[in-house]
Amino acid sequence: MAMDEKTLDKFKRLLLEQRKKLTGSYERLKNASSEEFGGDVPDINDEASRTVNRRILLEIGDKNYEILNQVDEALGRIDSGTYGICDECEEPIPGKRLELLPYALHCVECKEKLEK
Repeated sequence: MAMDEKTLDKFKRLLLEQRKKLTGSYERLKNASSEEFGGDVPDINDEASRTVNRRILLEIGDKNYEILNQVDEALGRIDSGTYGICDECEEPIPGKRLELLPYALHCVECKEKLEK
């Protein structure tokens, strides 16, 4: 059963809000990384600390980028009329799951099967 327009609009707003937050986070990470990695390093301990910070920032950035791609794909599914349908079993994804993870591709049952 297809999702009604009101519900679809709700999820579209959720996804757009999440996209805005993610792009804002990405910009902040980019700026923080520029500040963190610029300039001279006075000693080896500071360099070690910078290396750890660099890795953390890159991991956070990579994860945000991955989620941003998933959000964009979900917005595309809204446009194509396939949003909220499990990619695996082609059954509707429960609204509760989409509220928690609006870019979900699979229902809980199929996701659990895929993770095993």
